Amino acid sequence: RASPRRDDSCPPMVRFKNRYLTAEFNWHDGRVDDSLTETGLVGVLRKEMSVNFGDVGGGFFLGSMSLKYWNPVTGLAVVRVGRDIYRQVWASLTLLREINGRAVAVQVTHCGSTLGSSQNAAISRSEIRFDKLLKRGVMPGGERAGAKNTQDASRVIQALQP
Repeated sequence: RASPRRDDSCPPMVRFKNRYLTAEFNWHDGRVDDSLTETGLVGVLRKEMSVNFGDVGGGFFLGSMSLKYWNPVTGLAVVRVGRDIYRQVWASLTLLREINGRAVAVQVTHCGSTLGSSQNAAISRSEIRFDKLLKRGVMPGGERAGAKNTQDASRVIQALQP
């Protein structure tokens, strides 16, 4: 019996597999600065990929990366990347030392294959980060704003769409 003929004009349906990296940006000067936007952060990450992995690495990064969440007050980001290059993006984040003239240390705190697991990790990390900012007294708006910002951040993280 002959096998059914496969029509090569229609490629098979294959799902694009992602990894979600939750990263914390720890500024060495300890200041809260909301001047870094999502667009600016994507540009910094693209440049860092090109520096560490050449133009090919930068090209791979552009094709499969999106910034799902960025909170400049807490310095928390959720980055979606393709499964095939997530290690390179992780390395580039870790090797990042300066953004806009400010010294920074980036730590990837979670790597998940679903947005849900990264949402949970981001919510718990944002609560911890807001508490630290309140204790240090550098939270813009004080304690009341800290509680409101924590709730707002949790709501925004929960609303993320893959």
